[in-house]
Amino acid sequence: MHDDERYGVGAHPGRGGVAERCPGEAPQPAHFPKQFAQSLKAGSFISQAPPFFRAFMEGIVAANAETFAQIVRFVELSLGVALILGLLTNLAALGSIAQSLAIMLSQGGVAFGTGLGAPEFLNVDLIMALLSVVILLSPEAKTFSVDAALAKRNPALSRLLTNRKHAA
Repeated sequence: MHDDERYGVGAHPGRGGVAERCPGEAPQPAHFPKQFAQSLKAGSFISQAPPFFRAFMEGIVAANAETFAQIVRFVELSLGVALILGLLTNLAALGSIAQSLAIMLSQGGVAFGTGLGAPEFLNVDLIMALLSVVILLSPEAKTFSVDAALAKRNPALSRLLTNRKHAA
């Protein structure tokens, strides 16, 4: 994997806000928190979630839906910017994996034709999580990045930032 894959994952529309994930009418960015809260009240994202994740969705997410929507929006934007710039890429890739899996679970997880998500086994959230794993493990994905520049300045950080013994 090269840097262009890192850019693609960072620039994915889901990494700038979850507005497109609300069912029904296309939400406007300013109204997204309210629309997300209404969606949760209607049972979206909760009814399809596995039981262990449903408790989290009901107890934490639905109870604080508008605040949680803003947090998710900020996290998605931050992950996207970090992945595009290559800033703390490994940490951003871990965050992307966690967020993609959480979104996938809220939509019912991986299934063959059931849930709110796509009926395919490889839905977009699973693909994003798998691409993020590749970014996490690939030194080449960090070649032209802020991490590589930091690793050149401080070789002790090279293994942590770029998965290499020495900065390239």
